[in-house]
Amino acid sequence: MIPRAILERKVINHMSKQGLKFEGSNVEEGTLRFVGDGSTYVVKMLDETDGKPELISAALQSAFWAVKGERPYILVPKSMASMDELMAIRLHGIGLLLYGSHEIEELPPIVKHMRGDKKEDGSKVSVEHDSILHMLERIERLERLIHKMNEVDALVSRLERLEVLYGEISNKLLALEGARPLHIKTTVPDMPSKNNNPGSEIELPSFMKDNPWLDILAGKG
Repeated sequence: MIPRAILERKVINHMSKQGLKFEGSNVEEGTLRFVGDGSTYVVKMLDETDGKPELISAALQSAFWAVKGERPYILVPKSMASMDELMAIRLHGIGLLLYGSHEIEELPPIVKHMRGDKKEDGSKVSVEHDSILHMLERIERLERLIHKMNEVDALVSRLERLEVLYGEISNKLLALEGARPLHIKTTVPDMPSKNNNPGSEIELPSFMKDNPWLDILAGKG
């Protein structure tokens, strides 16, 4: 990736060749400003780490600068040159500066904002605000759509993780079901009945069986 300082020097050199004077930079906005021909030129810089959301945001900012009467340009890497949005941006009065490993290539706006310009008779030409507002509305709709798409992607990712977790839990439950016996028999020992006479099961000596003296002795007690 080309360092930011080198990109700035490339832009300054290119714009200086067009007869413009470098006025200053704004690090927070990521812009360079130039003056010349009675107008102010603003270059919004994007690098190779930026994508479509950053490009749309830069176009929105540039449209506001155009409403203020400034002439906006967006610096983008040549890898973005095939994006459909670039043609729409140029159609709405925003120029493009494409950079690569060599010189910067300029794609001027197809529809020029002519605030401050003069006709041949010397009268000024005003900017048509309706087309600018229409573009801003389209860009805002695109930003909302991108935001919703990001939310959908996040939900899909969460659902995929939940599906994996559900599968793991299901497999563990199936493994537990397979390890547990289907029928468990409980063996309860037979307990003697309270009505049973333990003495009846004792074998008596022969001299005590059917002995009438035992009954007499028992009656004495």
